[in-house]
Amino acid sequence: MIIKETIIIEGAVDGMKFSKPVLLSYNPDLETPEQALIDFYGSQARSFEELSIQRGWTDAYWTYPAYYELAI
Repeated sequence: MIIKETIIIEGAVDGMKFSKPVLLSYNPDLETPEQALIDFYGSQARSFEELSIQRGWTDAYWTYPAYYELAI
């Protein structure tokens, strides 16, 4: 089963804040959303924090769009 969902990355680059939607497609039996995000960027990072360092993002995190909260 392949899941397609949008996640949001928020953080800062060179002091400028950003918010970026990323559409992921992944098999939840084989990887987590975090690993799918790392794979999306073609990185060998072991965590989102490591990916953030590689990409030069500060105060970065990933989350689901706010409308997901309405469905829970």
